[in-house]
Amino acid sequence: MTTFNIGAQNAASIQNIGGDAVINGGVHAVATQHIDLRGAITRVQAEAATVPLEPAARATVDCALNAAAAEAARPEPDRGRVAELLGTATRALHSAGALGAGAATLVDAVRQVATMLGPVGHAAVALL
Repeated sequence: MTTFNIGAQNAASIQNIGGDAVINGGVHAVATQHIDLRGAITRVQAEAATVPLEPAARATVDCALNAAAAEAARPEPDRGRVAELLGTATRALHSAGALGAGAATLVDAVRQVATMLGPVGHAAVALL
């Protein structure tokens, strides 16, 4: 049995059916999801700030994440650019050894942003 938790429904007609349903004419639906990409990047920035890094690695990470946050704040952010910047920060963190077992919240934050970016974000998390 599958259970769906639907927080809110907006439709001309909502039918909650327990059992089988026959629908003539097909089903037409549109789903949207509000994605707070800027907020997710802010979380990555906050988590990365707690990780001790050498000055060069810190500069790379901070520069990349600041640029990603600026891009995400645009009305129509370039997801490819955000993914590229997230990848730069992730590679710098990986090279510095900052993505080990003690960095679970940082890794989760990076994965969340990559997931929001969709297919272009997958390369950014390849090192995780």
